[in-house]
Amino acid sequence: MNSSSLSARSFGSRLALLMMFSGASCLAQGSVTGLDAASALELAKKMQQEAATAELQATLDGNLKEFSITTGEVGSQASGLAEQSRVRAAAAIYREALKTDPTNAELHFDLSLALEKLGEAPVAQEELGSAVRLDPNLAKARNHLGIWCMVKGETSKAENEFKAAILADPHFVEAKNNLGVLCGREGRGSEAVELLRKALEERPQYAQAHVNLGLVLAGERKLAEAEKEFRNALRSSPNSLAAYSALGMVTAKLGRGEEAVGILQKVTRLQPNSAPAHLNLGIALAGDGFDLPGALEQFSEAIRLDPASAAAHYNKGRVLFDLSRRDEARTDLEAARGLQPDYPDVLYLLALAERQLGNIQRSAEVLDHLVTLEPGNSQAQHLFGQNLLLLGKTAEAIHHLQIAVGADPNDEAALYSLAQALRSAGQPEAKVFLERFRSLKQQREINDRIQNLGSYGLELANAKDWPQAVRNFQEAIEMCGQCASSVDLHRNLGLIYILKGDLEEGKRELETVLRIKPNDRDARKALQSLPSKEPKPD
Repeated sequence: MNSSSLSARSFGSRLALLMMFSGASCLAQGSVTGLDAASALELAKKMQQEAATAELQATLDGNLKEFSITTGEVGSQASGLAEQSRVRAAAAIYREALKTDPTNAELHFDLSLALEKLGEAPVAQEELGSAVRLDPNLAKARNHLGIWCMVKGETSKAENEFKAAILADPHFVEAKNNLGVLCGREGRGSEAVELLRKALEERPQYAQAHVNLGLVLAGERKLAEAEKEFRNALRSSPNSLAAYSALGMVTAKLGRGEEAVGILQKVTRLQPNSAPAHLNLGIALAGDGFDLPGALEQFSEAIRLDPASAAAHYNKGRVLFDLSRRDEARTDLEAARGLQPDYPDVLYLLALAERQLGNIQRSAEVLDHLVTLEPGNSQAQHLFGQNLLLLGKTAEAIHHLQIAVGADPNDEAALYSLAQALRSAGQPEAKVFLERFRSLKQQREINDRIQNLGSYGLELANAKDWPQAVRNFQEAIEMCGQCASSVDLHRNLGLIYILKGDLEEGKRELETVLRIKPNDRDARKALQSLPSKEPKPD
């Protein structure tokens, strides 16, 4: 925030507090609270700093775009008797000061923060509303009202308040951060990134803005950029649990599982009563089956701390399912469904568990709900169709299998199931789908062969077996033709030729890459590094 404008605005509230303490009638109040005017103002400043910033939160469950909001103040209460006593004393002082100066917007704002700390949310919001009415240009009040609106889901109002705060104080970086948080949560990624970068231009050490920017970037699958922002946050604030938690999540998404587990274990040690911290650690431990018993322990702790967490119940059910403990898995999956009835991942896994337990009718009922929610869910449509076949509902099964194939024409399993169902029903179209299945299977086998040739060719190149490496890539290129891997194959072959000293062949392959993909930076860089031909002597 603009410090010069703040000090000018604060003068009125400071004067009112000093006048209050100079009055004989208020000296007794001062002695009861044990707080003087300077301490009350200092506490107000601290509460303002805590209340100014909103942070995005995400968990490893999902795609990192399902954000929630946390703030330093909204909905929180003073912890500890000593702090409660100080806040209560400050609130009494602000109220007394307002008797002397009832139109002081600053005092109404400070009182609102104190009441918020004391858990008196309705009265706090009334005081905040008074502050805004008395001084519509009090940026910090408009910003805080925006946070309240955002927490309550009143997005349009929140956006208007943040914009009003920025208009009143163009250097109010917290308001820019908060508007960026709102845009990120609403899926307006490019706007969020722009706003958060502007906030960081004005305050490069703003750790919360680095975390928020990183989470928005992670939600856009820009994981390397996100990791950089989280590390920037930790440089600014080495003890930031939000930054450590976010770094752990993105590290896991980047495939560095063990490193992620180490980071997230630190977060749970520092925040043992945080259900999201245990949830994230559990998800990291469960990745690639790294430590399923350990993951189960973390999910159980998350549920103990927050029994209403559908994500914790789902993930515990998922681990129990992977451990072949189907009955127990069903219990947690049903709990997750009860908490969040339209949770697609829960519904699919619950249907799968019911099917494997032999409850085909129950599995079909769950899938019926899921495909109503997500008609384009190929896996759900396929499983539903298989269940309907087992229940003897062939025509209905064929309908859902056709939807599955339409949603994902390259789903071999769905194609085969549909071909078999049509053949059993005596439908001539069965041959068409069976042929499509065989063609896809053959193409997959060719792609696998191309992949294997390329991988083995790179191993041969590392071993400097240039002739065999070249033969592998030449065979892969011949099989590939114009397939999706052609650029990588030609580029790698070109580099191998260069490494073995055959510059002309290498140049030819790299030029082929640029004809296919003119903006391929690696191929262009390799070509530019080649020595130019020396002119022949006369």
